[in-house]
Amino acid sequence: MTFVLKAILITVPTSVVVIAIFAFFGQRRLGKHRGVSREEFISAFLDGDIPPVIPGAVYDYYKSGVSSKDFSVAPDDDYDHTLFEGEEDIDDDAVFIMKKLAFKRPVDYDSARSEMRIRTLRDMVLWLNWVRQHQSQPTAER
Repeated sequence: MTFVLKAILITVPTSVVVIAIFAFFGQRRLGKHRGVSREEFISAFLDGDIPPVIPGAVYDYYKSGVSSKDFSVAPDDDYDHTLFEGEEDIDDDAVFIMKKLAFKRPVDYDSARSEMRIRTLRDMVLWLNWVRQHQSQPTAER
């Protein structure tokens, strides 16, 4: 066997094991976090014009990402310190939740997103509500 092939055969399994260990401990750390119930999360947004489906989708998305049944999130949970996510992860999450809600990307999405820093799950709900409000309205056929 060549040196390169041996290196690959050693490096790939080792990398998989290291990634699995990090994932395990990350899940374990997140599993200890306690937020609020789904109903409490949604009710935190009832005083505005935000339809309950948006905070419900956000809650469900993050709850489903952790294997612990006891894990839950709260509106003011911070991406950096609670969920350990960076800006690229947050953008990916927003796109995924938008698809789940059947929202299309508004024309001014990129410029608005560059101005909005999403720091908490509350910010994510408010952002997704902005996206909802900027969905292109179908023109009435005559």
